[in-house]
Amino acid sequence: MAMTPEQRRKNRNTAIALLIIVIALVAWTFWRGGSLGG
Repeated sequence: MAMTPEQRRKNRNTAIALLIIVIALVAWTFWRGGSLGG
């Protein structure tokens, strides 16, 4: 099952976007729960 460079690029962009969202959520959770104590 061969993927075109276009598909591979789109998949990588999607993966990066998801990674950023996950990191942001984790950072937000720590910031809310840790620094502010709330």
